[in-house]
Amino acid sequence: MAINTIQINIDHSWAEKFDAKDLKTAVRFTSEGLKLSGQAAQITLPAPLNQLHNVTFECANAAWLTEGFSCQSGTLQFFQAELGQQRVQFSIDANTEDEHYDLQLQNLKLDGGTINLAVNLAEQHWDADIDAQNISLSALQKWLPQFLDKHYLDAVNDWQPQGQVSVQARLDGNTLGIVSGIAKWQFTDLGFSNATASQVAENIAMQGEVSLDNSDDTWDFVVSSSLTAGQAYSDPVFVDLSVSPITLSVQGKFETQTNHWTLADIKLSQSEEFSLEALAEVTDNVPTKVEADVTISTLSSFYPTWVKPFMVGTAAANLQVSGQVSSSLSWSDKQYQLTATLDKVNVTDSQQRYNAENLNGELVWTNKQTPLDGHLSWQQAKLYAIDIGAGQLHAQTVKNGFKLVEETSIPVLDGELQINQLSLQQQEDKQITWSFDGLLLPISMESLTEALGWPTMHGKLSGVIPHVRYQSHKLTIDGALQVKVFDGTTVIRDLRLTDPLGVLPQLYANIDMNDLDLALLTKTFDVGKITGRVTGEIYNLRLSNWQPVQFDAKLATSKDNPGKRIISQRAVDNLTQVGGGATGMISRSFLRFFDDFSYKRLGLSCHLRNDVCEMAGIEDADQGYYIVKGGGGLPPWIDVIGYTRRVDWADLLERIKAVQNSSGPIIE
Repeated sequence: MAINTIQINIDHSWAEKFDAKDLKTAVRFTSEGLKLSGQAAQITLPAPLNQLHNVTFECANAAWLTEGFSCQSGTLQFFQAELGQQRVQFSIDANTEDEHYDLQLQNLKLDGGTINLAVNLAEQHWDADIDAQNISLSALQKWLPQFLDKHYLDAVNDWQPQGQVSVQARLDGNTLGIVSGIAKWQFTDLGFSNATASQVAENIAMQGEVSLDNSDDTWDFVVSSSLTAGQAYSDPVFVDLSVSPITLSVQGKFETQTNHWTLADIKLSQSEEFSLEALAEVTDNVPTKVEADVTISTLSSFYPTWVKPFMVGTAAANLQVSGQVSSSLSWSDKQYQLTATLDKVNVTDSQQRYNAENLNGELVWTNKQTPLDGHLSWQQAKLYAIDIGAGQLHAQTVKNGFKLVEETSIPVLDGELQINQLSLQQQEDKQITWSFDGLLLPISMESLTEALGWPTMHGKLSGVIPHVRYQSHKLTIDGALQVKVFDGTTVIRDLRLTDPLGVLPQLYANIDMNDLDLALLTKTFDVGKITGRVTGEIYNLRLSNWQPVQFDAKLATSKDNPGKRIISQRAVDNLTQVGGGATGMISRSFLRFFDDFSYKRLGLSCHLRNDVCEMAGIEDADQGYYIVKGGGGLPPWIDVIGYTRRVDWADLLERIKAVQNSSGPIIE
């Protein structure tokens, strides 16, 4: 009788790459050939498969030879810790004598995805082909302990990845590990978020490939990737990749013994907005050398994404920009130099604090001791309401600072700003300080007041600008700023300006006004004619967001200038209105027949605190205070008395506006 079935039970069977426990096999001889089936409590294979439990298998076309066995078409069921319960198709060709194994698995399931795997194991060599489609990243996390140490594993687990990945890969290796490999991948609906939500992505589509080659503990690699859909946020930058795709490629090598990376060719680009080409060297995760060239072809789209988020709370927080910029960085052994070339760049601050048109030149910065020369030109600019004409600067940078290499003149309105010295320095705490001194050559008050929207003033504005210093967001002047205006001299002392281009700038100063011509002053503000000279002061001045919130001010007749002192009817009426007295009194008395009056002294003061002005004049009266005291010349004489001591600041401003808009008393 012929044998048609053989049952074999093996307690334990092992080889270098294979280990089986409680292996039970059954062999049936059929007309089609050898049919093999069996089961095992546990089979151990090389990583990453490791241990398979409750294994059952069936092979309809098998061959069992002295040196091994083979199965060309089989079905395998097993349980694996990371894969769960599986039913896959396989083929195997095992030569136990030569320790050569060929294994193919198809339709391995992983949380809705499918993996096909082909592994070839030889005595000193192995290779694997992997085709994985639509693998869930959350399911893939279970495999990460096989490949990552705890430090990186904890970081990845905190990011809660979502989405699917498809991978086609070929790996070659030996007993020491991977020797070479090539892989292509595609992520769909990729999403992640770290614990603080500072790194977030949604619906990312990414494609890429990598090739690896390991020789003498040195990895040579080429990586390329593109992100073509979805949104990504990396505090504080947000990118809509559907609108502006990003591509990246890197070529380099990694030396494992020295933990040294050489990134010889880095290319990064985003649509038509910018492109970067760079090389870098990194040892023990610390950069030792970087060289990079960046071209920003569309500054108007680059600024909102890559610059504006970092400028919150600064003077560059909300700009409209256009033009092109190209820059280069060279950094090695903590020594660096940075160059930026501007081509037809326009900058406008949305709060109308400044703007510049047609900026061109080469800006340079370095911490090296070797100086670098740079230059900048512009067609026109504006600082607040002040027009600045075309100009250029030539500077030299060295050791985290720069200075002008020559005196420079810049047109300002119809005058000129002469810069004698300008320097800037970055301190060790990264704070920026700068200093400046120069001359302000005559600017007509007509052009200045028109630009500022003030009442038209006459005369010239000029002065010496002593040493001006900016440090820790504060601008101070070492000395006094002298200004020639209203044919007199105004000296500004103790000037400080904090956060000048910020949300709430604060200005502090003490001001002395000497020998101002009242005829020019009253003509400017159109309050009626007053002749003579006055001297005054504004001490403890504080402006918040350019509005006065505190000062001690007074203006009075100059004692050492006894020239002719005349005041008109209209001026008397207007001063009476400012002081809170009854207006129109002249037009109702016999004095209406006189156009002008002589006066001996005049003066007015205001002590502003908490939006209330404490007012006074040149001396107290029986009921109030004298603003104008008659005498000093031929009659008629007239006194102007103020009756209101405490005035709401807003109310006082309304009185002054009413004075400016008044056509004067009506004489009948």
